[in-house]
Amino acid sequence: MRLTLLTISILALSLNLSAAPDTSSPVPAPQLLQNAMWQAGQLQDFKLDGYLHITPAKGKDRYHPVTMRTKDRQMVFEFNDNALQIRVIFLPNGSVIQRRAGAAADWATVAGKDRLAKILDSDIAYEDLGLDFCRWSTVTPIGGDSILTLPAWCYESTPPVVSNYTKIRFWVSSEYLAVLRADAYGADGKLAKRVEVNGVMKVGNAYTIKEMMMSTMQPGRDLSASRTYLELRDGKKDASGL
Repeated sequence: MRLTLLTISILALSLNLSAAPDTSSPVPAPQLLQNAMWQAGQLQDFKLDGYLHITPAKGKDRYHPVTMRTKDRQMVFEFNDNALQIRVIFLPNGSVIQRRAGAAADWATVAGKDRLAKILDSDIAYEDLGLDFCRWSTVTPIGGDSILTLPAWCYESTPPVVSNYTKIRFWVSSEYLAVLRADAYGADGKLAKRVEVNGVMKVGNAYTIKEMMMSTMQPGRDLSASRTYLELRDGKKDASGL
């Protein structure tokens, strides 16, 4: 099964929480890994419809209908109950994130501290969409591991720019070159955010996300304080319009 860049770029499987990398197991140098992931990853021409489902720490669940369009190195989110649109452009050394208020408006780049802001008061920040931690300049190899029975390489990265996180430990499938898990840590050194995939679906001959969950963790505990689900119900190939 070939994984699409959509799976690689916005998802991380994180169910084996007790993973302990074998530091004696060799892994590729970070630059080699980054080059290989860039060469292997390219977005399918998809139009995906679903919901952004927010489960806050207090109050009622909220649902925002969303259309997701992907093609080549570009991904666009259109929130159908308001004017917000977000575009992510993937580059070899990072990502460009843009937003606009409706299709008639111009795209404006989201930069600096604006990238730290939450999207529609969800658990997802703008910076999370680009998966830039895989391409940060300071990436340290940790060792080999296994996530959900898949052999993986483990790395730890620290941000060269302003970020919500002080470090991110992530695991990459040695077979599919896809991120299988990522744990993000805050300024206090404690786990701050975690992402999980609950299902995938087949669109044409490729597989992509069906449900992804991003959790903001309770300080010092392995429990979530709030959660946001990206729930996709329908997908069409060669229909992105990009």
